[in-house]
Amino acid sequence: MMDCLYAKCIPYITDCVMAEIEKLGMKYRVALRIAKDPRFERLPCTHKGTYADDCLVQRVTQHKCYILATVDRDLKRRVRKIPGVPIMYISNHRYNIERMPDDYGAPRF
Repeated sequence: MMDCLYAKCIPYITDCVMAEIEKLGMKYRVALRIAKDPRFERLPCTHKGTYADDCLVQRVTQHKCYILATVDRDLKRRVRKIPGVPIMYISNHRYNIERMPDDYGAPRF
């Protein structure tokens, strides 16, 4: 992740995302082990329920200091509508960042 961003970064994971991964069971035990890594910071959730997509969309809408990392197509579609929130994803075993549209203050090269 740091190689993709060319900067030091702190990965955060919300409580509802952890609960959703735990609910998925043994098939996703590798993802759960990665998420429990001590280098990941936990963000507490104050809402009821554990639907992670709504929580993440609400969080990045309130605080635009996050880069959202996901491979979920529906979540990416929802976050693209929020101006100023870059999306990180994995394709072909590499990290990629969707470039922010020029309308929202993306730097011009």
